[in-house]
Amino acid sequence: MDAPHPQRAGDRVVNPLDAAGWQADALVQQIERQVAEECAALRTDAARQAAAIRQGARSQTRVHLRRAIADLRATQQQRTQQTAAELETAGRQQASVRARRTLAQAWPALTAAIVARWQDPAARSAWVAAQLGLAAARLPLEGWVVRHPAGWSPAEAAALQTALRQRGAVTPTLLPDESLHAGLVIEVGGARLDSRPAALLADRQRVEAALLALFEPATAGGASR
Repeated sequence: MDAPHPQRAGDRVVNPLDAAGWQADALVQQIERQVAEECAALRTDAARQAAAIRQGARSQTRVHLRRAIADLRATQQQRTQQTAAELETAGRQQASVRARRTLAQAWPALTAAIVARWQDPAARSAWVAAQLGLAAARLPLEGWVVRHPAGWSPAEAAALQTALRQRGAVTPTLLPDESLHAGLVIEVGGARLDSRPAALLADRQRVEAALLALFEPATAGGASR
């Protein structure tokens, strides 16, 4: 086969083999450009997808983190409430133990303290006045039998008679009672108003409640200091 003859292009001779090489080079360059563009597009798309994945991961991480923080706070709050409840229960138990100890120590001394108040003239006068006022409000005013300590002097008995009249008692009878050392007993029509120490302390639950009401502020004040 004969080699292609060179052709003239103007004043320049063009070899067909050279023209084919140029076309091949141009095609290769175009392919390379396309490959580069496609690679760049792929890299851009991959970067965009990676950024989206990272953003999603960060968002998911934030959600998990917020959830974990909320769970921790809830757990801490529950523990705090549980601890507070345990401390309150322990405090009540300690207060109950202290109250029982205080009452156990105070109860034997109550009778002596009541008798000591009766032996004080001013306190005894207030005691009698209070009992007569209560009797006048609750009992029929006629036919009172009033028992008092046998050791009273005539002057004390006379003062009691005067106080009875002032309260509106009609024909009261005074009876000295050897068993009485403190307090009065007023009886009429089967009813009785008794202010002896044993009668005053008969409702132990009520008396202990009253004592605790007195002790608690003092205990709280001591604890606050």
